[in-house]
Amino acid sequence: MNRRAPVFLMSAITVAALATLVLAASAPAEIVIDDAAAKQGPVTFPHAKHMETVDSCTTCHHTTEGLTAGSDMAVESCTSCHLDAKEGVPSMREMSMSKNPFHNACVSCHKEKAKGPTKCADCHQKKAE
Repeated sequence: MNRRAPVFLMSAITVAALATLVLAASAPAEIVIDDAAAKQGPVTFPHAKHMETVDSCTTCHHTTEGLTAGSDMAVESCTSCHLDAKEGVPSMREMSMSKNPFHNACVSCHKEKAKGPTKCADCHQKKAE
């Protein structure tokens, strides 16, 4: 057996582990969505927790093919497309559970996986009075 094989293997494992840590650090741990504050309080979205539970980044970031946790790809905020209704693009300003893209995607996933909030006040913080 080649004497360098164990050293190479340990080096490769170390580099892979460090790369994973560095790359995962580029994605935000938490996101506050407050663009619909006129109707509802902000939503604090635990991005890091969701990164652990979804199969792929494109599950949510559906317009960014090939996105990975450590990718240096530019990622538009959800509200850059979904803030106001455009042809074929639903608006997050809709309070309806079937028309608001966040309500539709998030709540349906939470119900399907039988965990996660499904009611308004579970996600939306009370607005400051």
